[in-house]
Amino acid sequence: MSLPLLILAAGSSRRFGDIDKRRLTLPKGGEMLRAMIRRGGKAGLDVRPVLRRGDPLADQLPVPSILVDGAEAGMGASLAAAVAQLLADDPDGSREAMLVMPADLPLIRIHSIREVAAKAAGDRVVVPFCQGHRGHPVAIGRQFWPELLSLSGDSGAKGLIQSLRQNRAGSVLPLELADPGIYRDVDTPAALAEVVKSLDPPTP
Repeated sequence: MSLPLLILAAGSSRRFGDIDKRRLTLPKGGEMLRAMIRRGGKAGLDVRPVLRRGDPLADQLPVPSILVDGAEAGMGASLAAAVAQLLADDPDGSREAMLVMPADLPLIRIHSIREVAAKAAGDRVVVPFCQGHRGHPVAIGRQFWPELLSLSGDSGAKGLIQSLRQNRAGSVLPLELADPGIYRDVDTPAALAEVVKSLDPPTP
């Protein structure tokens, strides 16, 4: 069974005003969220966008979404709600790990997603790095999913990773990748302009 890839897209990007960042058109890449879904699928994963309940975008995407309540409380709350649904949908534990990433990484390569997935295991967390920058997707073993259920705010899985490094360092596997796209997000219009300027179609 393919590992799930959660693409966190339930938040509101206030820095983009009335523009829905998820639907920004990339050069030769289509809308940003659709591009992320496509790359995750090409990496062989079961892609599940995480959206606010009632988001009309859910009916327009090519894959099933995980719909969550309480997204206004931050990325952590969205991830917690999504993990709760994953656990409920897989009571037998057939999926040993999941991957998690935000929806605004337009330069990430398919190969990088595959590399993280290949290192995923039920008893560890895989954290990719490039040039000293921590990136995405992060692979989280099923052993740690219950610890995500109490997340809130905007920190996502960062708190879990910090706790594991301090108390169970052997559970965290750093993975060096030669792909700046794993950390070059587009949190602001200026960042988007910079990324688009350098954007060629990512190579696998």
